[in-house]
Amino acid sequence: MGVRFASHEALMRFTPPNDLLILIVLLFLTSGSAVGQNAGTAKEVWPAVKVNFELEQTLNLQVFVEAENGEEFPFIQWKTGALISYRMKRILKPREDEIDNENKYHLGVAVGYEYLQTTQNGQTKRENRIMLQSTPRHKLGAGFLVQDRNRVEFRWVNGVYDARYRNELTVDRTSRIGKLRLTPYAAGELFFDRNHHSWNQNQYAFGVQFPYKKRLMLDTYYLRQNCTTCSQDPLNVFGVTLNLYFRR
Repeated sequence: MGVRFASHEALMRFTPPNDLLILIVLLFLTSGSAVGQNAGTAKEVWPAVKVNFELEQTLNLQVFVEAENGEEFPFIQWKTGALISYRMKRILKPREDEIDNENKYHLGVAVGYEYLQTTQNGQTKRENRIMLQSTPRHKLGAGFLVQDRNRVEFRWVNGVYDARYRNELTVDRTSRIGKLRLTPYAAGELFFDRNHHSWNQNQYAFGVQFPYKKRLMLDTYYLRQNCTTCSQDPLNVFGVTLNLYFRR
C-alpha cells in the first residue's frame, strides 16, 4: 500500500485467510472516517464517471468527468478529459471474470488530455494538462495483481507552465462472497513537482470495486492526501466512480 499459491477452486471460496485484505480495507475505511472529524482536516467528496470504448483488442479510449467538492468550505473543481491507451504483452493466464481488459496485459502505455476548472473563495483557476503514462502489471499468486503507474503531466495553470511526475502503486485481489464479486485494493501515490523542486504530495487510498457482468463497475474508496504546497492539507476524500465498458 507471504503470498501463497492456491488452486482455482480454493480462490473462488470466501475464506478468512484469503480475504484478509477485505478486513484491512474496512478497518482503514473506519479509521479514515474518524480522522476526517479532526479539526483542520479538509473533507471532500469526489463523484466521477469513466466511459471506456474498446476500439481494438489492444486499443482503448477512456473519457471521464469528475467533480471534487469540499464539504465545509467553498471549493469545487470540475475535471474532464480523455485517455487513449495501447496494451502490450498479454498475461498468459489472466484472472477469470476480469472486467477491465487493461488488467489482462503486462504493460500499457497511454497519452491523454485533461481540463480542470477550480472555483474557490470566488476565484476561478483553469488548468490544461497533457499526460503521458506507462503501467507495468504483474499477476501474483492467490489472485493478487500489482500495477505501477508512472505518469508525467505537462501543466498550464492559468497560463503558467509546470510539470509533474506521479508514481502510483496498486495491489488488488478479486474475491467472492456468495454470488457477490468484489475487488478490494490498496494504493499509494507520490508526486514530484518541477516548479517546487520537491516531492510535495502523497496520497494513499483503500477501496472496493463492485463489477457487474461485463458492462459496469462501481468503485468506492477512501483517500488521504498530504501536500506541503496545497491550500487544503491534509485532505480526506470519500469517492465513488462509475466505470462503463463498451466493447466491439
